[in-house]
Amino acid sequence: MVAGFLDAVAKVRQFRFHNDDDLYDRLSRRFSVILLMLFTVVVSTKQYVGDPIACFAPAQFTGSHVEYANYICWISNTYYVPFESTLPARHDERPKHIAYYQWIPFILLLMSVLFYIPSVLWHAFSTKTGFDISNLVKTLHSMEQLNPDIRDRTLRYIAKHIDRALEIQREMGSGFFSQFTRVIRRHCPFFIIGRAQGNYLTFVYLFVKLLYITNVIGQLFLLNIFMGSNYHGYGIEVLRNLLSGRECCRSSRFPRVTMCDFEIRTMADHIHKHTIQCVLPVNLFNEKIFIFIWFWLVIVSILSSYGFLMCIWQQILPFNREHFLKKYLKIMNRLTRESFDRKLFNTFANKYLRHDGVLVLRLVALNTNDVIMGEIMVALWDSFKRAQDADGGIFV
Repeated sequence: MVAGFLDAVAKVRQFRFHNDDDLYDRLSRRFSVILLMLFTVVVSTKQYVGDPIACFAPAQFTGSHVEYANYICWISNTYYVPFESTLPARHDERPKHIAYYQWIPFILLLMSVLFYIPSVLWHAFSTKTGFDISNLVKTLHSMEQLNPDIRDRTLRYIAKHIDRALEIQREMGSGFFSQFTRVIRRHCPFFIIGRAQGNYLTFVYLFVKLLYITNVIGQLFLLNIFMGSNYHGYGIEVLRNLLSGRECCRSSRFPRVTMCDFEIRTMADHIHKHTIQCVLPVNLFNEKIFIFIWFWLVIVSILSSYGFLMCIWQQILPFNREHFLKKYLKIMNRLTRESFDRKLFNTFANKYLRHDGVLVLRLVALNTNDVIMGEIMVALWDSFKRAQDADGGIFV
């Protein structure tokens, strides 16, 4: 089994991921999912964890009785009583039962699914615009192994694909309604959202980023329901214990030693009540895992929020979009100080590419390299200038 696991890890390492988002999104949809799946394997595999519960049964219990006691205490939940406190009497109310530990693998699986859902929505909505960014990146990476002639043809094909997708978006906005919305866009450019306005993909991208943030923050509070405790403040409690010199990783949330009440019915219909002490080795792993998860969720929420703000800064503000385009056109000597045409460049950025075109190029740049990105930018710039020259200023 270990050999099979190592072989699977080796195959994953050989697999090359092709991304259509940024690092901040991948923290949720890839790294968080992998971590949670790994934790699921750790807490659910007996080979690594051992028996999840072991109870200290009375001396008269035989082997089968001990096994029964372990099973009944595992499925019926236990409760925690500190050693410095006295046990409740037979008819006294018991402390709150610890009901989460049987469900830990399912909780972790649910968390991983929730982390992945926003990326599913991103793929579903982004491909409808004609921009399949993941396949574009995959094709661009494969160009490294092609000979120069095929590589140039592939590059022209990709540029033509992007150009055609942009053209279809513009054609969707050629009717009377588009004339009306164009007036509104001049005064409030992000008020109207749609493919014809060239900002649909940008809106979807920002919305998905908000979903990532909402998901990771919501999971901190969702774990309160599963854990039945103040989990969203767990990490602060651990840090406070560390600073005060107390043991950081031992609390009533994940107790190692618990109590269990159960009844046994005999053939004479007599009911025998037992209260026994149980140890939960699985909580040794659960405690460390959920401490790590708390800090991971906090870090991912901070970085995802930062990524969202950076996307607004880079994608919504016109001067940042223009700076991004100028960077690659200057690298490829398509824009020089002597030949710079401000009106032509503004038409290229705001009428030809628009928000969605710049976003596609930015995502391609994040997942390839400057050489490939410069070549694509040049191909689109040349295609734009040819269209301008042929049609006498078609982009209005």
